[in-house]
Amino acid sequence: MTTGLTPRTFENLQLNAGAFLKNFAYDTATDKGTLENMVLAALESGDGVLGATRGGGSFQCTPTVRQIEADGMRYPVIGSTVNDMWTIKLTTTLLEITPENFADALMCCDVAKSGAKTTLTVRTSIEKEDYIPSLCWVGDTSKGLVLIELKNALNLAGANFTFTDRGEGTLPVEFQAHQANLADMDKAPFNIVFFDETV
Repeated sequence: MTTGLTPRTFENLQLNAGAFLKNFAYDTATDKGTLENMVLAALESGDGVLGATRGGGSFQCTPTVRQIEADGMRYPVIGSTVNDMWTIKLTTTLLEITPENFADALMCCDVAKSGAKTTLTVRTSIEKEDYIPSLCWVGDTSKGLVLIELKNALNLAGANFTFTDRGEGTLPVEFQAHQANLADMDKAPFNIVFFDETV
């Protein structure tokens, strides 16, 4: 039997649903252990945690590709394929509903607190402050952690809050990355970082 299974296969699996973190400063993490401690500290304090999720999530990195055509070309030729841009998304369904993550789902929203009351007011204009500068998903692998960071994330899918009898409310979100620096237009606004155990 022919198979792609190797002695290293079970060292390279992605496991479990992971966690979504806002403005998570991971730059000082050097390996799985340090990143894991930073994630655990964030989860324990609740700072920047987007919330509990249901059904996991997904990462999409989709190119917008076009073919340059010329007379006599019968097939695409190496060099004739052009990638005009990337569309980068992190999606999940929030099970935990807070004023903060509901405001993120509403995309352009003002949050006003008065004592024990928090009011969300939706705007039509998108302000610079509406973008989440760094939205990270951190998940387990068989031998470490993997982190995906979207820069300047906005939920472009709108809010579709569903609630049921004898069930829990859910709020799907679909965050898309945006480039902030015109000098970096040749780079997609996201990072994928793998953290293994210290060798």
